[in-house]
Amino acid sequence: MYQLTADDLDIFHQDDTPVIRAAAKSNPAILEALLACYADSCQNKSLSKVEQNMIMMLSPNTTVNLHGRIQSPINAAIGANLPDNVRLLLAAGADPNGITTADMADFSVNFIRGRGFHFNRNEKRLGPGFRLRAHVLAIARSEGGIDHQVCPLTGAELDERRHGFPRFWTEPNIPGRRLLPTMNKRVTVAQRRMDSALTALEVAAKTGNIEIFDLLRAAGADESAWIQPSTTNNDDADQFKIEGENAPISFLATSSPVHEAIAAGQQSMLRHLLSTYRYSPNYRPRAAPTVALPPLSYAIAQCNLNNTGVQRCLVDLLSHPQLDANLRTPIFNVHPLHFATAHHDPDLLSWLAGFIPSGFATAGVTALGHTLLHVASLPLTNYQTVAANPDVARSIHCARTLDSYWSPYQLPSPVHMQFLAPGDTGAKHPRPMTVAQQQAQKATIRVLLEWGGIDVRAKDVDGNTALHYLSATLNVDEETVEMVRQMEGGEAAWQEATNYWGLTPRQLWGE
Repeated sequence: MYQLTADDLDIFHQDDTPVIRAAAKSNPAILEALLACYADSCQNKSLSKVEQNMIMMLSPNTTVNLHGRIQSPINAAIGANLPDNVRLLLAAGADPNGITTADMADFSVNFIRGRGFHFNRNEKRLGPGFRLRAHVLAIARSEGGIDHQVCPLTGAELDERRHGFPRFWTEPNIPGRRLLPTMNKRVTVAQRRMDSALTALEVAAKTGNIEIFDLLRAAGADESAWIQPSTTNNDDADQFKIEGENAPISFLATSSPVHEAIAAGQQSMLRHLLSTYRYSPNYRPRAAPTVALPPLSYAIAQCNLNNTGVQRCLVDLLSHPQLDANLRTPIFNVHPLHFATAHHDPDLLSWLAGFIPSGFATAGVTALGHTLLHVASLPLTNYQTVAANPDVARSIHCARTLDSYWSPYQLPSPVHMQFLAPGDTGAKHPRPMTVAQQQAQKATIRVLLEWGGIDVRAKDVDGNTALHYLSATLNVDEETVEMVRQMEGGEAAWQEATNYWGLTPRQLWGE
């Protein structure tokens, strides 16, 4: 039998436990010895309260929930790709879900629509996650007018967007980007994703280990939210309703095994999920309504499309007979083709349109009134606008970026927005379009013009046409502007189309 060392038993690490550390080690003897020690100690009725608390640190179910990071022994073993350690933990009584429902509820509060910029994610005064969820949801209803989490955008939400520089596809206070204790720009996306709270099945899907996935399912891990059929009705508010403390953990998850497998490029796992287990290819995480991207949109918008594994997953997804390729995001009603357009990759856009029934015509407009041409014309960020022009700073409040971790503010928290407006930040740190960016935008817009179903006069909720956005972009290619002006109705829009602030594209251009 392995002899435990003082290091093995050290319970004073802030961000893990002895069992979490042992679960991630390839030598299963350490984990086995710790679990045996825990089992023996639990039989000792003479232990003091302090000693009992110390012994609990050796439990296979003791998790760490600190600074937005939730870790458990079984998730550590799965992340290290160690099926033998997973078996040991399950045999010792570890929860096959990986983390507790209360911890997942606690994490999911960060994704509630209407929580506000000043929401304190570390608020413990209100108690466990379910009570905190109920409190924040009540505030969203009473103060934000959000009757249910996927109701249409409110007037207050639209007004809030006009005082910042949000992305075209989600809310200004994007969930997830404030979860790290540090916003060090050198932190990679992979490291940021490590701080997401994932169930054991989601972690297993990410690692691609089908053996571990099968072990968890056999042990009773909850997957009820992810199994087909999943409704594809954009207006179905009930599918985003979460019923209090009785909600299964998969309903509270802000991702899914399908999403995690795609992001990691795990093609074999994705096929296993969709074919063997009949997971839905259309699932939108119900606990994350403002970023509830269906798998197809998620692959296009949030995954590394240069990764061959991700590319294979995307092809498999598009060939799935139950895929709804026209499924939009809730609330913002963003179509997969809007996300593809935002890449400024004409080959990707044309390729995807070929897979979608009726092609470009099905994209229509988002809840913010954005056509495909609007999206193609948006500045990447506020740094790419002529923000030194007061008319531009007043008129332009929408970014094309798909980067969930970009911020229009210099300081990491939107709480500081009153100190430096996005327009001021853009003026102080301009990043003009490069020649390559100019050419990519022009080629993307040309694809849309060749399709021919574009109305250049269309306005979004701010009254901006595509020409408003082009004329406000720093170092935009003048040939691109001219190409759009020459469209039917383009010159009239340039001269006469006024936005919410009474300004035309021509005025933003400075003529």
